[in-house]
This record gives sequence, C-alpha cells and structure tokens, in this order.
Amino acid sequence: RLPAPLLVLALGAAVGGSSGPVTCGSVVKLLNVRHNVRLHSHDVRYGSGSGQQSVTGVAAADDGNSYWRVRGRTAADCDRGTPVRCGQAIRLTHLGTGRNLHSHRFSSPLSGNQ
Repeated sequence: RLPAPLLVLALGAAVGGSSGPVTCGSVVKLLNVRHNVRLHSHDVRYGSGSGQQSVTGVAAADDGNSYWRVRGRTAADCDRGTPVRCGQAIRLTHLGTGRNLHSHRFSSPLSGNQ
C-alpha cells in the first residue's frame, strides 16, 4: 500500500497531463513538481538494505524508464478502465521490469534516507 502523499502525487501527475481520470491500467509518469524529477527505475538491485530494485528521480522528460502502470491491490480490486477513487489503495508496477513500487523502512544505501 502506498503512503498517502505518493498516491496524491500519482493522481495529480497523471490527471495534470491528461483530459480524464486516472483509471486502472493507466500508464503514468510521476512528476515531483517541486524538484522537477520523475520517478525512475530500471533492473538494478541494491546490494544491501531491502535488496530490491533501485528507484530514483530523473529530470529527463523523455526517460523511457519512468513509466508506471496503475493496478489494484489484487486483480479483482481494479478492472481495467475503472476510475481510481480518492483514497483507493493501488499498486504501481514499473512498465519496463514488471516490478511493484514498494515502501518500507529500509534506508537507501546511497543517501541513508527512507
């Protein structure tokens, strides 16, 4: 389950660049407007901490590794094309690797931040 600020960021970024609601199955880029970076990932794993795929922010608008698919917690939660409701728990799946975005209590081996 995503923390509320990230869910708001996801919905705000997708709606801001399109003419309709974010729906289950939508592919979005998540933009942090304060720092002008997009949520980016690729198939590189941290060697410590969670051991999961690295996720960073990149400034390049044309970055091909910044696409995320909106999905429900389970397939039954979110039929393709159904608008995402405010407060609905979602999963974000990286389009290039098929891995889900996770939030957890492991600190980044690079910055020490969570």
